[in-house]
Amino acid sequence: MKKDFPESPKPRKRLGWLRREGIDLGDAVVQFFSVLLGVLLALLISQWTNHRQQQAKVQATLRQQQVTANDAMRAIHAELASNRVALREHASRMFAMAKRMQDSPQNRNKTPRFCYLWNQWRGIGGLNLVDAAYQTSIATQALANMPFAQAHKVAEVYGWQHYFQRGIQSDVHLMLDQRQTLDFCVGLIEEIGRGDLGLDKQYDPLIGQDKAKLPTPPPYLSTQTNVSK
Repeated sequence: MKKDFPESPKPRKRLGWLRREGIDLGDAVVQFFSVLLGVLLALLISQWTNHRQQQAKVQATLRQQQVTANDAMRAIHAELASNRVALREHASRMFAMAKRMQDSPQNRNKTPRFCYLWNQWRGIGGLNLVDAAYQTSIATQALANMPFAQAHKVAEVYGWQHYFQRGIQSDVHLMLDQRQTLDFCVGLIEEIGRGDLGLDKQYDPLIGQDKAKLPTPPPYLSTQTNVSK
């Protein structure tokens, strides 16, 4: 008599997607997140590197701008120092010419005439005030890289210089195109010299004071002449 035995359970069928060729789900998940983490780290490192490079470029640009601004100020300083020398030489010449014209016996009791016809006239030209450094600073935008107060002071000083130069042109018209008395011509020459020293003073905020002795007009000229400009 054949003995009945319970049938053995059938072997469970393994899901192919859980294990195939020796790779299970856990390994796949770990590898997936490893790859993802590597990609994210690579992106973060790339962004960090780009940020550092951009910062380095910005800093280099700022340093170059500062160097440009400093170079511009050195050029402006040298230019104004040269102009100051020219102003003082011109003022000295104006005061000396005014005195010679006032003292000349040949000019006494003479009727008005063009200033250049009075004895001892030597001309009021020869003053060359340059602004090449200032114009270059504008063209290269060096002024834009300076602190506002400094750039404003530079523009103000050169504004006074341009105003003074226009005043000289007006004086030339009065002296060369119209007949004037001796006192008027002498007084106007003296005022031009004083204007030289006035502009010289405007340079102080940018290039500092100069302790060199300034030319002075003969003391009697200011009391004997009266010029309305």
